Amino acid sequence: QIGFKMSKSDNSLFIRNGSKGHVFIIIYVDDLVIGGEHLGDIEHIKKLLSGRLNMKDMKELHYFIGIEVS
Repeated sequence: QIGFKMSKSDNSLFIRNGSKGHVFIIIYVDDLVIGGEHLGDIEHIKKLLSGRLNMKDMKELHYFIGIEVS
């Protein structure tokens, strides 16, 4: 089990308390945005998810739903 909890304010946001901070997943249609406070926790979650889902890592986020991310 990955251990995420759905946000009470947004059904597309999932939050997990990682070993060194929070990890967040935002789901929009067929896209996942994974972020957090510790790269090791993020990489761990990506590895777990890729074992269950057919996914492609697009690396650093630049745009999401028409919004520029910096």
